[in-house]
This record gives sequence, C-alpha cells and structure tokens, in this order.
Amino acid sequence: MLGVAVLLLAVSFWEWFGISWVVSDQYGDRTEQSTANAWQASTAWSVAVLLVVAAALLWSLRGTAVASRWSRPAALPLVVLGIALTAWQWWTIHPGEEGPSYNKIEIMSDIDSPTVVSQPEEQIGAIIRDDLFIFHQPGYSADVRPGLYIALFLLVLELALMLSAFLPHIPLRRDSAQTG
Repeated sequence: MLGVAVLLLAVSFWEWFGISWVVSDQYGDRTEQSTANAWQASTAWSVAVLLVVAAALLWSLRGTAVASRWSRPAALPLVVLGIALTAWQWWTIHPGEEGPSYNKIEIMSDIDSPTVVSQPEEQIGAIIRDDLFIFHQPGYSADVRPGLYIALFLLVLELALMLSAFLPHIPLRRDSAQTG
C-alpha cells in the first residue's frame, strides 16, 4: 500500500493539466505549451494526494504499538474520499466557452496553419489554480494530461489493494492424490 502511495506522490508532480497553442511569428509556426501538476492545478487534487498518502501511512501502522485494530478500516474512507475528490474536480472542469474572459481567444484558421491571435502569449497559456477549463479548437487545446489518468489508476489500485486485505484468505489446496 505504501508503495502505491509513494508512486502517487511522485505522479502528483507530473503534468495533470495543460494548455497548448500554435504561435506564428517571424521564426515560423511552433507549438507552445504550459502545464500544471496536481499541486499547481487544483486544491482538490492536492488534498486527494495527501489523503491517500495519509491513508497508506495509517495502513502501514498496523502491528506497531501506535496502531489500533481500527487503523486499517479508518484508512479506507480516506482513499475513497481521495478518489471522489479527484473525480469531482475532473468532472467539474467547465468547458472553455464558459471560461473566464482571459482564456477567450480568437483563432484565425488557415487550412494549413492555425494561428493564435489577439492575446499576449502569457494570457493564452495561463493556468489558474482551481479555475480550469477544457477547450479544443485548431491551434489551441486545454485539457487534462496523462498524470491525472495515471493518478486515477493508482488511486483505484490503492483502494483495491486495501479492500483485498479484508477478503477471507483462502489457502491454496494441495493435491491430496499422491502417486505411490
């Protein structure tokens, strides 16, 4: 359990949200991007990571003088809450057309070369904590990134591992037929 939590903590520093856009200038066309990890993008994602790490630590206390028989059952709700917070934040990211005005952009779309115009580059790629938006248009994309998907997998894996400890252990049967 603790290993999965350590992996989750590491993944929390990967990109969970990002914006990419095409820039055309005297040097030609290029794609720029800005990204944010869980700590930079969302309070809910940050709290979810902390909850699951705390749950794994609580889970690992079993068998120590500090732990009680309630340490493991108490860890489960923390992981469930971590999954719920992560999913809730992702679900509530609003579409870009409803986003704040600084994220409104105009795209001049040429068939061969979509070009972002009308805003300074720092505003186009602005990721505001807890004010995320999803928007896709030729030359501009804002959406969750692979770190979120990996984190959700690790969150569910942590829960599954913890739940499996509560299943009755069924010993493997040895074949009683011996050749003589």
